[in-house]
Amino acid sequence: MSVAKIRKQARILMWLVTVPFAGLAVLTILLLGNIVWQGGHYADTVAIYYLPMVLYMWAIWMIRSALKAIARGALFDKVIATLLFRVGLALFGGALFTVIGVPLMTALVTGSPWLRTFEPSPVTLGVVGAALMLLSQLFARASVMRDEIEGFF
Repeated sequence: MSVAKIRKQARILMWLVTVPFAGLAVLTILLLGNIVWQGGHYADTVAIYYLPMVLYMWAIWMIRSALKAIARGALFDKVIATLLFRVGLALFGGALFTVIGVPLMTALVTGSPWLRTFEPSPVTLGVVGAALMLLSQLFARASVMRDEIEGFF
């Protein structure tokens, strides 16, 4: 596949990734508007429950930023290590907060323990996030090694 074709596909995908980000941003604004409209009832628990969404939105924005950089001609190996680390960090942080932070903060705000049914989705996202962070280090090391080898020739 040619570099020009990769850049074109990255540009198209960048705009396609913008759609779910914009959708989540609109839903967040509607959620906040609904909280204000209802006079702030349950605002604390709703905010705690949806707080991890900010990290997931950050992951989507980082993917969009990386695709934009590739579309502009940035070197793939320089972009991918940073992208994988940031997305991995966002997924891991969001999952960790969903599994541990939401129940603890809800218990602190309401004064009673809040335990819901165990949900494996955040745990899976956390494992994927941790794996992406590890892979980002491998990509960064491979890039350095390639630059070192190219220095010999």
